[in-house]
Amino acid sequence: MNKQLDLRLKAFGRSLEVLDLPEHLMIWRDKPPVVFTRLRAEAGQMMVTLEEAGKKQQTGPAGAVAEKELEETELEDAAYSLAQALRVWFSHARQETEAVEMTLPLSEWQRMRDQVLLAKSQRVIDLATAVTAGADAAGAAEYGVTTEAVTTLTKERADYDAIVNTPGVVAAVRKALTKGLPQAFALVENKFGELDSLISQFGRADGGRGMIAAWKDARLQKGQHHRTEKESPAPGPPAPAV
Repeated sequence: MNKQLDLRLKAFGRSLEVLDLPEHLMIWRDKPPVVFTRLRAEAGQMMVTLEEAGKKQQTGPAGAVAEKELEETELEDAAYSLAQALRVWFSHARQETEAVEMTLPLSEWQRMRDQVLLAKSQRVIDLATAVTAGADAAGAAEYGVTTEAVTTLTKERADYDAIVNTPGVVAAVRKALTKGLPQAFALVENKFGELDSLISQFGRADGGRGMIAAWKDARLQKGQHHRTEKESPAPGPPAPAV
């Protein structure tokens, strides 16, 4: 992430910190205009997504898309591995219905998308959880049906679910990231702009003016080494005597 974008990200963070001070929460949270509360939550979600993308240096089309593909592949592999272990276990335990249900080639797992993949992998988790909690858990562990395998698959599913089922504003940022960080920053800046437009309504509340002033200060990008209007130039050398 270049310096300019990093400074903008820090300004976003400072702005939210101002709003979240205890004395300021009493002024705006769930108070008219109540939409401000929702917009603040959305801004926070968007900023976290943007921050994560910046850390990963997702600066091109491959960024957000590659992240989803990676999580999808990891889920497919983990689900297939545990499903195969369950297939053999159920077959030896003469539970043919469950054995058939778990008989899926890797290629079929790879053709599943989004909600179908999430649902099928959850079914594997449910079956494996029941086995590992049952009387034959020790025997099943010899096949690879273990609590560790269930934990691994559960984590991979949660990671993929976080991408597929993100809130609308987060999904929008992820989509913008496919075109690069600047586009995503512009989207987040628009959300903060909505907060800029509404925050003045809290000026009539006790402490409201102070909160608004702190917000405006936090929204400034700092570290640009430019002189503000309030700053005066450094004095030059004294004029020569005449």
